[in-house]
Amino acid sequence: MKLSKYTKLGLLIIISTTIFIWGLSYLKGNDIFKQNNAYHIVYERVDGLVESSKVTMNGYQIGQVKSINFAPDNSGKLIVTFIADATFRIPLNSVAQIVSSDIMGTRSIKMIFSNEDEVYLAYDTIPGAVETDLKEQVSLQILPIKNKAEQLLGTIDSAITVLTIIFNEDAQQNLSTSFANINQTIENIEKTTADIQSIVSSEKGSIKNIITNIEEITLTFNNNSKALETTIQNLASFSDTLAQFSISPILANISLASEQILIILQKLNSEESTAGLLLNDDELYKSINDLSDNLSFLITDIQANPKRYLQFSAMDFGKEYYINANTEGNSKNIIFKVHLISAENQIPTNSKYFEGIEGVEEFVASGAYSYLVGASASYSEIVVLHDEIKKKFPESTIVSFKNGRLIKLEKALKSLH
Repeated sequence: MKLSKYTKLGLLIIISTTIFIWGLSYLKGNDIFKQNNAYHIVYERVDGLVESSKVTMNGYQIGQVKSINFAPDNSGKLIVTFIADATFRIPLNSVAQIVSSDIMGTRSIKMIFSNEDEVYLAYDTIPGAVETDLKEQVSLQILPIKNKAEQLLGTIDSAITVLTIIFNEDAQQNLSTSFANINQTIENIEKTTADIQSIVSSEKGSIKNIITNIEEITLTFNNNSKALETTIQNLASFSDTLAQFSISPILANISLASEQILIILQKLNSEESTAGLLLNDDELYKSINDLSDNLSFLITDIQANPKRYLQFSAMDFGKEYYINANTEGNSKNIIFKVHLISAENQIPTNSKYFEGIEGVEEFVASGAYSYLVGASASYSEIVVLHDEIKKKFPESTIVSFKNGRLIKLEKALKSLH
């Protein structure tokens, strides 16, 4: 049977169209000849995740994002649909976490598997989480410091204004004169003391005679008690006479002066005035100390452990930062813990995600949920626990607390020596 040229042309167009559609789909990562399963994930935000983004497990791509749509209930949540090879099984209670896949900020989905035997079926919904990025981690450390710094700057500005008013040229001259007078007074007191000491040394005999005379005078008073009583009565009569004089204005002036002095002291002891803030604000020192500690911790940690904040696929810094300590206990209220993971959505501490790990604690800050485990004053014990935890959470880290507050690990270890 001979085919016409139009039939051949039609067959050629159909075959070409089919190859074009298959090639376009293959370039997008969809192999129409390969069987895939679709799954759904619900996120509060996707942080740059786009269609065709990778879905990985232990760094190996197992699928890709097919579509991203808003939830139909108008809640603002996003439903991400991804496809994976039908032969790949996802256990129940696994977590699909959005992470940064390269230095340019490209986002992908990282599957964190649970130990469940049962698996999700096609089109099931998998719990989602969002990895805390560098911006959120810096904001978590810097925001309290920023607030304290603003308060500190306001207080310093007020203090400078007060000092500028006080230490003008006239005030400085008066202070210099006052200090000179004080120095002269001290010198006079020293000279007087020296003179008194010389007099006492040279006149010991005279002083003894004076004491003897005082004893004789006392004896005379005892022998003339009646005369003394008469004298006292005369003094009482004289005081009655003085009582008739008006001293109310004097007492009123003394009372007014006392009230004014009390008002000044109250202002100095309160925090309503600038001088009171300068004298009573102990937080000035604490704020500056915390600011220095937190900034030092953040800078040191970023320089020493850049992989904690960025995952590099094309670069390698070639160094790691290690701290070695074998301190077996301390008495400085320092506690070491293991940080497991941080997520935007809350994960129950009894979830299958933490199966096999006891004593998981939840720490909430800046809208992010962090999960910690362990609490030991011995660094060697927490290292042993961290080695066990890394088998399930390879990105876990050791953190340190002093009196319930986060401090940098290097400072904690140095303080134990």
